[in-house]
Amino acid sequence: MKYMKLGSKPDTFYTEQAVRSVVSDIPADLIIHVNNTKYQLHKFPLLLKCGLLQRLCSDTEADEQLPVPVALHDIPGGEEAFEICAKFCYGIAISISASNFVPAALAARFLRMTEHVAKGNLVSKLDTFFESCVLHGWRDSIAALQAAWRISGWSESRIVQPCVDSIVEKILLPPSQVCWQAAVDLRRFIWRQDLNSFFLCVQVAWSYTYTRPGYAKRPHQSVPKDWWTEDISELDIEVFRSVVSTVRATRMLPSPLIGEALHVY
Repeated sequence: MKYMKLGSKPDTFYTEQAVRSVVSDIPADLIIHVNNTKYQLHKFPLLLKCGLLQRLCSDTEADEQLPVPVALHDIPGGEEAFEICAKFCYGIAISISASNFVPAALAARFLRMTEHVAKGNLVSKLDTFFESCVLHGWRDSIAALQAAWRISGWSESRIVQPCVDSIVEKILLPPSQVCWQAAVDLRRFIWRQDLNSFFLCVQVAWSYTYTRPGYAKRPHQSVPKDWWTEDISELDIEVFRSVVSTVRATRMLPSPLIGEALHVY
């Protein structure tokens, strides 16, 4: 499993009377509505990192004595993704993996959490994690691709196409190099660190699903040529077809192996 840890403060978000708040001695001066959830938060530190909130608050004519109301009903990923971004602003510890990377990345871009707004902002950290860790993993690439496709399809080409390319590249590797390639990834990325985050990309060997009758998975057993077919069968039909068509176009795999992938799907 590959993940990135950001922030160090304990999680002080809590729910009271259907309202999400954060423990603070300072009264909330920002009310954010995300779908059916109401958040009572603070301009500082959210406005320091969110370009969209800066603009929305500056455009709002409101009594300075009252919290500024903001509606973010169309934020990608909904409440869960918004809360990841909010916790990042507060410095609260969050963990990013392939399972939540996509909604977090889309929400961060929606909120304009870019380097133009603040140095070391969330978008750049997520981009680095994506390029350095997610794309170098087998299951991680598939999980991110599936999530991005289901949220926005080909329109999210910044995530979808690199994931497709990464998956195809791994499929085309000779089976004898599958575990060797993972070991290279381990040496290359386990020490990647900056002042505010730590990237841990630990994966001794690629984990894949192979449940064919008569096959007992053992560490010393050679990797079967069709090791990749079951995992990509989890993909939606359009993206599965794109992966298989790209693999077929390279003419590097025999036709029966392509047929096996279609049979499994």
